Amino acid sequence: MNEAESNIQTTTPPPWEVDTDFEVNEDTQLENFMIKDKPFYFRPIYFDKDTIKQIFVNKEYELPINNFKPKLILDCGGNIGCSAVYFANVYPDAQIFCVEPQKDNFTLLKKNSAFYENIHPINSAIWGRETAITVLEEGRHPTDYMTFETSAENPNAFSTVTISKLLADSGFDEIDLLKIDVEGAEKELFSAPNVHDWLSKVNVLAIELHDRMKRGCSYEFFKAVSNYHWHFALRGENLIFIREKLLYGYDETSDESKKTPVRRTSKKIGRNDPCPCGSGKKYKNCCGKNK
Repeated sequence: MNEAESNIQTTTPPPWEVDTDFEVNEDTQLENFMIKDKPFYFRPIYFDKDTIKQIFVNKEYELPINNFKPKLILDCGGNIGCSAVYFANVYPDAQIFCVEPQKDNFTLLKKNSAFYENIHPINSAIWGRETAITVLEEGRHPTDYMTFETSAENPNAFSTVTISKLLADSGFDEIDLLKIDVEGAEKELFSAPNVHDWLSKVNVLAIELHDRMKRGCSYEFFKAVSNYHWHFALRGENLIFIREKLLYGYDETSDESKKTPVRRTSKKIGRNDPCPCGSGKKYKNCCGKNK
């Protein structure tokens, strides 16, 4: 645990309850707990409480890297804001752009991020290109909503946002930390023709894969990231990938990463050659006796 993470103080979240699904509105009775001096609001349902436990108690986004000081964090699949608020406390100097498509989740995301000037909530969905999508909610719980491409004429459709667009709008040149939990949309994200336009600029990548929800997610993801050299770690449901330059001071494209072979600069001495010490003995019977 680094110094910043040790400064987070939370109360113990309330006991888990059986899920009941409902919409968030001004009459909804929300619960909250304190992170330092700021409240964090959530619905009294199992899925919100389980997410709180994963992030604030189990610390599934705690990174195995020292002195990491990100300037830009993209939080793709922000849900109610757990990960964004966690990052804001651990990395208070970072600008955090948090994308969430589902309306009830986004309502809570806005409420929780209002206490942090460096969290910027965006009501949209991450996709491999700019298009129209819709959110499938029926029969699914609040952490499991999926997005699907649709026509712009669909009354429930809204526009997507790409990682390249988020990076360009942020004003930064690279993405220090990219967190992705998009319920299967990672397949479209990592299979896009322009994936390397932004993936080459990512320093740390934290992702949950969802092959159980959409076939081919892992295939497209690993095909894309295999073009780069990473240090890998596993935290809960999240796969953590860290570019080598953060750990070793160089990356796979630098000259320093190319190991220079050790070559002999002097003539090799044979065991039966005269010993170079000038004794007149053979090397094997003199200085080379114990070699």
